[in-house]
Order: sequence, then structure tokens, then C-alpha cells
Amino acid sequence: GYRVGYKFIHSESGMCNGNFLGIGADGCCTALEVEECARYGLLITNGQFVAFRGPDPTMVDVKETNEGSVRFVNCSFWGPCRQIARIAGSGTVGFSDSTFWHWDANREGRSAIQASGGTLLVRGCEFQQDKPQIALTETVRACVIVGNVFEGPARIQNESKGTVQISANVERPPKAR
Repeated sequence: GYRVGYKFIHSESGMCNGNFLGIGADGCCTALEVEECARYGLLITNGQFVAFRGPDPTMVDVKETNEGSVRFVNCSFWGPCRQIARIAGSGTVGFSDSTFWHWDANREGRSAIQASGGTLLVRGCEFQQDKPQIALTETVRACVIVGNVFEGPARIQNESKGTVQISANVERPPKAR
């Protein structure tokens, strides 16, 4: 099978929570997968994630079974993946002060972050490619997208029937040549 860098599950010992500082996964199909984590938090700071192998390379895959809170702070995501994050479940996933580079490797028009459930927070992040940034399906409960920098125009697909706040994001002008 294809390699998953980190996988968080619910076992007979319980589910994971904790502070993960400076972790990384390189050359994966899925860099980090969350089947379930504790509501009080899976905290990931200063991580580096690279996914480019297998049929659907994805940096972060949060499954429908997740009810917990996953937070990425000051993390970097790169490599020719198809999407940075695919988020489902009823929990909360947050990205803050993170860098996203290289998604939609097959040029299908995929957004860097694709959310189909729960709550999504994206604050102070840098999207370094001129491609769609975020897609929300109608089942996303709540979402805050604020203070981000987009290479090119903001391309946020919002089909959520929940509460969504989008503000103070900026488009970075092209570099002078």
C-alpha cells in the first residue's frame, strides 16, 4: 500500500490528544490522517508535510469519523499533491500562520482545502499558488477564513448552509518582471 506519515485513530486505549512539535512527513501519499482525535485537541506546531505519491496525494485527510479538534500552527505544506487538506467529520480543523505551496498537481481545479463537514478555521495563512484556495460543501457547520494572503484572486467556493465569515484576506499582486 501507499505510505501514511502519521495516522491518528481511536483504539481500545482511547484516542489521541497532545502537542506535536516539529513533526514532518515526506514522500507520502497521505502525510497525516485523522480517523479520530480527542475534542480537546491534537495540536501540531512547526510541522512540515510533503505528499506526492500514490493515486491521490493529500497532505491532511480528516475522516468522517473525527469529532475532535485538530490544529496546525506555523506549518508548511508542499509537494505536487492533489490537495492540501480533505476535511470531513463533525470536529474542528484549524490552520493558522501556515504556508501552502503546490496543490492541484493534475490541474483539475481542486482547491487547496476541501471541507465537507465540521468547523474550519483558516487564519493568517499564505497560499502561494494562483489556484483555488478553499471549497466548502453545504454540510460544513461553521467556517472562518480571515487574514490570509492569496497568490492571485480569492477563489473560495462557499456552498455551506452553516455560518461562514470571510474577511480581511488579500490578493498579492504579481511580481514585477
